[in-house]
Amino acid sequence: MCLLAVPPVIHPIQDKTITEGDSVTLTCNASGIPSPIVSWIKVGSDMSMFNVGELELSNVARSEAGEYRCEASNECGSASETARIFVQCKLT
Repeated sequence: MCLLAVPPVIHPIQDKTITEGDSVTLTCNASGIPSPIVSWIKVGSDMSMFNVGELELSNVARSEAGEYRCEASNECGSASETARIFVQCKLT
């Protein structure tokens, strides 16, 4: 029962375009009562990170490009937001 609780809400997450070899951080700003549990999932892969508000990728390879989904859940429900990471070839 959710009498004094609030379902999670996630602020929109911006897509990122980076160059191969760079680092990138996606932030999942989720709120709710009680505080939601936040996780990141790479859509279409086995990659997932639990209870992490920021997804940090360093020395990014082109294979890491794709869609990443932040999921937040508490006893009253769940919410999700998706962002894409675009990885450009490094010019030599």
